Amino acid sequence: MSSNSPDTDEPKSLTAAWITAILLIVLYVIGLLIFPPLYDAPKGDASSFVLFIGRFHPIFLHLPVGILGLLVLFELICSTRRGEQKFGEASLLMLIIGAAGAVMAVFAGIMLSREGGYVGGNFSLHQTMGLLGTAGVLIALVIRLMGMGRNSMELLNAYRAVYFLSFGIMGLGAHFGGNMSHGNTFLTQHAPAWIKVPMVNMEKWMLSFVQKPKVEKAEPTLEVKTEVKPVAIDLGPTPPAPPSSDEKLVFEHVILPILTAKCNKCHCEEKSKGELRMDTYELAMKGGENGKNFVAGKVAESLSIARIMLPIDDDDGEHMPPDGKDQLTPEEIALLKWWVEQGASDTQKVKDAKIPAELQATVDGILKG
Repeated sequence: MSSNSPDTDEPKSLTAAWITAILLIVLYVIGLLIFPPLYDAPKGDASSFVLFIGRFHPIFLHLPVGILGLLVLFELICSTRRGEQKFGEASLLMLIIGAAGAVMAVFAGIMLSREGGYVGGNFSLHQTMGLLGTAGVLIALVIRLMGMGRNSMELLNAYRAVYFLSFGIMGLGAHFGGNMSHGNTFLTQHAPAWIKVPMVNMEKWMLSFVQKPKVEKAEPTLEVKTEVKPVAIDLGPTPPAPPSSDEKLVFEHVILPILTAKCNKCHCEEKSKGELRMDTYELAMKGGENGKNFVAGKVAESLSIARIMLPIDDDDGEHMPPDGKDQLTPEEIALLKWWVEQGASDTQKVKDAKIPAELQATVDGILKG
């Protein structure tokens, strides 16, 4: 039987589906012209309306991912002519809804990036793969409509190849988005070694295409003198020896681990919300767009501590970390306040610090970390 010969009646009119598909494609193209994706810090402030819509990005994102994920199962069933005849129209409906949701998620994400603070390799891959995956889904929608209109299994199989590839790209993009929110080790931290190693290597390979190369320090060499001529022996990079317990610093070995665990998922090189980074001493002291982060000797003027101390259900939503994220313990908050009160030094050694007795156990736990 020819693949173009239908086994049943002629398909229903696809006019409405074609109109919807064309409108989605036109909306996608025009929308990208109006709101082009940014890969660097935005210039100027976005309007409140743009930022309001942008905050819906996580909602718009999860809707199409769920629908398009279910569609994978339906398309596997539809890969036979009988399955296509039975579930083809349902698959088309899911594809249209999923494509519309993906378009909405893309534009909400672009608007959200206008807040600033979204930079780095994870963001670049998340945005690029979201754009490519959504474009692929729209192309797949057109191919499916052509295949259904002609009752061509060849076109429908081509559609499925394009769709599966596009959905895979979107899935990878979502993974790098997860890295932005939860850190690069969130997915692989507890993975078995045989899964973790290739995943980490693949991430590094993909990130190498978008991350700026870091300037490496000159590697040490050892010059050996002989009677003939000097010979330079390349020893390779020498990792610094871990500091002894007497040399450990309060900020680097006690305060920074707290910031890394509770704050730096949103305030680091990859994602500097509010133009605030807390992954180095200089940046933590500098603060962000809302004011000084830590003010030496002045807890009341230290914005981060003020926001940490707010109720978690603060009406203005300014409590940090946000509800749903790991919160600082009372001991960790007390340590931050004590450090600021003592002058917020980056050179003070743990052995010289007068750590309150009630916080010593917490400090010891962090140091053993």
